[in-house]
Amino acid sequence: MCARYRMVRNPSPTGDKKKQAMHPRVVPYGTIRTNDLIEEAQTRSTMSGADLKGALRVIADVMADRLEQGYIVELEELGFFSVSLASRPVMDKKEIRSESIHFKNVNFRCGKYLKNKLKTMHLERMPEGKGTLPSFDERVRRLTEYLETHHFITCGDYRELAGCSKYRALEDLNQLISEGKLVKNGYRSTRVYSLPSPVND
Repeated sequence: MCARYRMVRNPSPTGDKKKQAMHPRVVPYGTIRTNDLIEEAQTRSTMSGADLKGALRVIADVMADRLEQGYIVELEELGFFSVSLASRPVMDKKEIRSESIHFKNVNFRCGKYLKNKLKTMHLERMPEGKGTLPSFDERVRRLTEYLETHHFITCGDYRELAGCSKYRALEDLNQLISEGKLVKNGYRSTRVYSLPSPVND
């Protein structure tokens, strides 16, 4: 089975109307979950599904302990895991204490083995107008990733990013606003959406 892709254009980082260059993006068939991986892994191993799932849980627990202690964790054949931190903006390190700094995310850097395995992947272009709407979680993931490097996003930008209609885009954005995950600024044609400002300690 070939991976599918489509050519997409990122929204302008400055919010102007100038078109950005296009680049290829994978169109997922869906999400493969732990049980799916374990079921397939059983056919390549002498271990039972229960053993594989138990081993995975133990590794995840040990990884969490080591990451919490500040280590970088390398899983051979897969890659490197590390923790990123967040705090309110400060101009001087004396303006903030350790209690005000907290966990933000786990970063992953692909290892050489996995990267080499994927270099020979086969691709086919998704015909225009075909394909299913990404799940809400996937749409939110794309939005979150975009807002990590941009100050705001418009409804039109979000539609292109998420591959959905204007109605669905507004539904998503309004839901995220009601959940306190986004804030709305501006008026009508100049309306933009951004992450909430961090609460000062």
